[in-house]
Amino acid sequence: MGRDLRLVLLGAAHSLNHSLFAIAPPLLTLIMADLNASKQSIGTVSMVASFIYGFGALAGGPLGDRIGEVKTVIFFLLSSGVFTLIMFAARAASSIYLFALALILMAIGASFYHPTANSLISKTFDHVSEAMGFHGVGGTIGVALTPTIAWFVGSIFGWHIAFAVFGVLCIILALLFIRKFGLGKMKNMPRTANSSIIDAFKIRELWTLLVFNITIGLFMKGVELFFPTYLQENRQVDPMWASVAYTLVLFFGVLGQWIGGKTADKHGSKKVLIVASAFIFLGLLSLLLIPVYVVGIGVFIVLYGIFFYAHQPALNALTGFLSPENQRGAVYGIFFFTSFGVGSISQFISGYLADLYGLDSAFYMLTAFAAAAFFLSLWLPSISRRK
Repeated sequence: MGRDLRLVLLGAAHSLNHSLFAIAPPLLTLIMADLNASKQSIGTVSMVASFIYGFGALAGGPLGDRIGEVKTVIFFLLSSGVFTLIMFAARAASSIYLFALALILMAIGASFYHPTANSLISKTFDHVSEAMGFHGVGGTIGVALTPTIAWFVGSIFGWHIAFAVFGVLCIILALLFIRKFGLGKMKNMPRTANSSIIDAFKIRELWTLLVFNITIGLFMKGVELFFPTYLQENRQVDPMWASVAYTLVLFFGVLGQWIGGKTADKHGSKKVLIVASAFIFLGLLSLLLIPVYVVGIGVFIVLYGIFFYAHQPALNALTGFLSPENQRGAVYGIFFFTSFGVGSISQFISGYLADLYGLDSAFYMLTAFAAAAFFLSLWLPSISRRK
């Protein structure tokens, strides 16, 4: 089995892993209307699901080491795919509680993927940042299509059908994994044992990187959930074009993943993270402060799209470089949890601020988190090779 095939399949799984949580943002107005839900309640549900999505990653790395990477990926694909079908019941009953149950169960299944894939890539490929970048490209290409596809499917057939479409794709990919590799193959992929969450926290070099990772999550999760709705309500953008704008952010993210992976291998992860953090901050400022809204939105799409996604392979590679191989699964689990789990708190706060003061206030808060991430990036450890 060639390494390129591994990355293609992992990229497809990566795509669907994020796609499941990129369906709701462009359809929020329809979902809130059907479920009689406020922005705060949707933000709360999303926060809980995202927290669980991150928290489950603490078990994902050790689980991949214990039962095998392919089995872990198949479990995510099958379970999350099946749980999307609960959305039919949520819509029929107009129940925010069933909607929450579906998102939470999807998040549990999906939570095991990232630490398994990142640990595997960091141990398998020589050019770690580049491999992380291509893995991210594979994921981002699919995710870039999700908001627009979800909007068209959801607006024509119902938002619950949009969830089901991606759920079926998860199940099909799981069957492809089983057919191509079986449940007991990929034995040649390096594994570690006895990874410990407690031991991982003892790695002092990772502490600054961990705080930086939390600030990334705190603006990422809020932008991810509310950007299309922000365009609709605060910039009077048509819902279809708001979903297209979100898709364009992700398309620029494809370029960003590639740039971030290549330049981090060449110039070092710290330099990439400093530059990326600076332009993310500038992108959010442009969205808020440029008086010609079309220009501000365009600048944000380019800057945020490229540089947010450029930071990911650099950060993942630096995390791997700073952690011993026998603790890498646990370390990636911690980092995914702090970014997606702890970071999800911003979704609740953003929803609360939006209901009280409007979405502009929420985006000012998210911009402040981006500024904090930039200043923290200046203090990150510098290393550009495998330990």
